[in-house]
Amino acid sequence: MPKITYLPLGIVAECSDGETVFAVAQRAKVPIPTACAGKASCGLCRVKIVAGEQSLPPIGREETKHLGNTYFITKLRLSCQARVHGDVTVALPDLTKRK
Repeated sequence: MPKITYLPLGIVAECSDGETVFAVAQRAKVPIPTACAGKASCGLCRVKIVAGEQSLPPIGREETKHLGNTYFITKLRLSCQARVHGDVTVALPDLTKRK
C-alpha cells in the first residue's frame, strides 16, 4: 500500500493506489487549502514534490492551466490531480514558508 509523507508536519498516511494526494490529506487532517474541494478549478491545493516523482502520473491539462509548464523548476503539483501509484513525499509550501 503506497504511503504519502506530508512535510513539514511529518504526517505519513497510507493510501490506495490511484488515490489523490489531496483526498489522503483530507482523511489524515493535513491542511491543504482549497476553494473548489478538489475539482481542479481553483489551483490553491499546490504541493511541492520532494520525493517519489516517478510514482505520480505526468502533469495533465488542468494542472498546466493553473501552474504553467514550470514543473521541472518548481516541482509544484495540484494535490487534487496527483494520483499516487507508489510512495511520495510532498511539502506544503504555505507551512514550509512559516518555519
